[in-house]
Amino acid sequence: MTASLPRTLVAAALAVLTCLVLAGKSHAAADTGTFQFQEPFFVPIDLTDTCLGPGATGTIIGSNTAVGRYTENGPPTFEFHSRGTITTDFRLDLADGRFIVGTLVDHESFNGTPEVTQTDATQGSSTLYDPAGQPLGQLTVHVITHVTWRDLNGNHQPDPDEFTANIDHLTLGCG
Repeated sequence: MTASLPRTLVAAALAVLTCLVLAGKSHAAADTGTFQFQEPFFVPIDLTDTCLGPGATGTIIGSNTAVGRYTENGPPTFEFHSRGTITTDFRLDLADGRFIVGTLVDHESFNGTPEVTQTDATQGSSTLYDPAGQPLGQLTVHVITHVTWRDLNGNHQPDPDEFTANIDHLTLGCG
């Protein structure tokens, strides 16, 4: 599901900004803590090249709930590490009237040392319904993604040519 990729890029950019803010907070001391947030989303999606076939375009709406822990080491060195879980509850309304309701669970690891890397392993299940609301079957999702940011020009700003994002594994199973 490519819908998680923009969320990943946004999360990486926000984490980079968080790192920069936290850098001024400590001097050679580790700062640890927890984080929790919830955010709604609304994303167009195209799944026509999957087992859902023609008509599998639409809009996915839902909410992400994240919880996790972080460790930040301040100057003279700077490192930021976090691990967390994002639970996504969603509904995907397809153009042909079918819809999907489900939950995804994403385990992520973020490292800023100063190169920024983020790895996400996502899995979930959902139910596909016909336009009348009758269940048609179960769907499963497994995705592994990697995002890397290298500040090539040294301006401490995330520029488009400084990001690489890879989907190493994507499986959408229709059962």
